[in-house]
Amino acid sequence: MPSIKKVMMIQSNYDTETHKGIARAAQELGWHLNVSMMNAFQIPKHWKGDGIICSMDNNRQLEEFIRNAGLPCVDLSEWRSDLHLPRVSADNKRIGQMAAEHFRAFGHHSFAYISYRQHPVSEARYQGFKKELIENGIAAPSRLVGRHSQDEIMQWLDTLAKPSSILAYNDVDAAWLLSNCMEAGYRVPEDFAILGVDNNLLICEHQPVPLSSINHDHERIGYEGAQLLAQIMNGIPPKQGIIYIEPAGITQRASTNALATNDPLVRQAMSYLIENLRHAIGTPEIAAELGVSRRTLEQRFRATLGSSIHRKLTEQRLKKAENLLCTSQHSVEEIAALCGFCHAPHLSRVFKKEYGLPPLAYRKANTP
Repeated sequence: MPSIKKVMMIQSNYDTETHKGIARAAQELGWHLNVSMMNAFQIPKHWKGDGIICSMDNNRQLEEFIRNAGLPCVDLSEWRSDLHLPRVSADNKRIGQMAAEHFRAFGHHSFAYISYRQHPVSEARYQGFKKELIENGIAAPSRLVGRHSQDEIMQWLDTLAKPSSILAYNDVDAAWLLSNCMEAGYRVPEDFAILGVDNNLLICEHQPVPLSSINHDHERIGYEGAQLLAQIMNGIPPKQGIIYIEPAGITQRASTNALATNDPLVRQAMSYLIENLRHAIGTPEIAAELGVSRRTLEQRFRATLGSSIHRKLTEQRLKKAENLLCTSQHSVEEIAALCGFCHAPHLSRVFKKEYGLPPLAYRKANTP
């Protein structure tokens, strides 16, 4: 009978979802998962084990402990990319890129980034955000990084164009920014659209304006990191390079749910479109609802957003379907009905063309 592997879990910044992923893998692998460092963050002196799974920051004592342990170790963050450890990490550049794509879909032309702390993970998100914008002919976003007083934040907000879209490093920073916007009398999302990262429900759904957020797949990162550690402990060397875990879509809430355009007709059209996704509507129905000709509506829409109404309608339906696949237990048939697709095969065909996978395969790949 093989001996039980003893693994130490160390998270410099504790995250429940990451722990959940590690614990699920540990159960499957039959490990004894040592979580004693959760109680009081003290470096263990007499622990003897087989491996370490960690999320590193700038804690030098922890770095020294891992170096001296001489055990297989997997890091779950890019924070300390200077340490040569096998690593599973969020695709932070993709997180930034996804934010830019989301804002551009709502017609934004002015962009900004905010982070309360400066570190490599924050920098990677900013660079992904910036790269996507520049590749689409848009200027680099304004940036405010580090600890700043409320007056300094207010001054920064005053310099930004209105409307602007702001990516925050995480949901905590997004909530902090929202409070500052409201105190200064700015409207969210009309003046500033705000997008966080992590989709922490306790934060995002309990703000005066509920926060949209990128689903940073912590649980999968923890699970895949544990599986990598098991491989190494079994004598199989890891492949070169970081294993990146894609974010699992965006949960859209009120903080980004406004179109950045001065054209009231296009704003009304998008608002009606989003509110009626489940119904059998198209350009004729939207034009009739707004009391304009189809040609006028199409021309104004293309001039403002560079897209047809049909394309935006499909885009919003797919976003809603993607979100329901990742956050609900609805069947594909139910999701098709909720999102305005005529039947499940129609949704499957359009979804696969956009996301590269059919709905159920996408759900399996992006949920624990």
